[in-house]
Amino acid sequence: LQIGINLAKNLIQKKTGKVKKRVKKVSNVHIPTDNVKLNDVTNVSSHVVTEKEKNIPCDGKRRRKTKPLTTQASSEISNNITHRLALDCEMVGSGKDGSDNQLARVSIVNIYGDTVYDKIVLPREIVTDYRSMITGLNKEIITTKGIPFKVVQREVADMVKDKVVIGHDIKHDFDVLEFSHPKPLIRDTAKYKPFKALSKGNTPSLKKLCREILKSSVQEGAHDSVEDARGALQLYRMHRTSWERSIKRYRK
Repeated sequence: LQIGINLAKNLIQKKTGKVKKRVKKVSNVHIPTDNVKLNDVTNVSSHVVTEKEKNIPCDGKRRRKTKPLTTQASSEISNNITHRLALDCEMVGSGKDGSDNQLARVSIVNIYGDTVYDKIVLPREIVTDYRSMITGLNKEIITTKGIPFKVVQREVADMVKDKVVIGHDIKHDFDVLEFSHPKPLIRDTAKYKPFKALSKGNTPSLKKLCREILKSSVQEGAHDSVEDARGALQLYRMHRTSWERSIKRYRK
């Protein structure tokens, strides 16, 4: 019996000694607690944070990055027809005083600002005012490069069908194109309330919006319909989330 008791005591002492050694090793680790900053403990882990991981928000959800606007030259035509397109038209005048609008140029850019359509149009009525100071067009340009109105009208209608179309005071563009577009698919920077607030409820000019919101200049001298379409597009892209959210609330 005494031998059994002695063996049990020895076994307990050995196990107790091992536990003490382990505790001693752990107690030798110094963990600072005073004035600890997040950057001071980044070396605790050997894991290297990648660029992709840095861009993941704290909720773990990945966000879609919006591709920046293109720097593509206006003369280059892309075949990337996106679901959202920006449109702008240039108009010349007909009638005795040249006040009747006639379509003379149509430009369309995709959501990235790439030009997907840009054509000069042959007006269907006699032009009495080319409005060259504004349109940058004249008789020679229109007669040599112009395409029949019906051809352009059909091509543009096919391109924007079922698409979200962005523009500035775009009703006038559809008037000269002589076809309509579903209102739920129109994003008009001249009608968006936060933009109108800059003009005390009045219709703001595209030039004013670009200057005050984008800090950029458009329509300095003759207008460029590609440049104007990109200006409206950039305004939309900057406010896209809140704009689309306001539309959803209105529909509810």
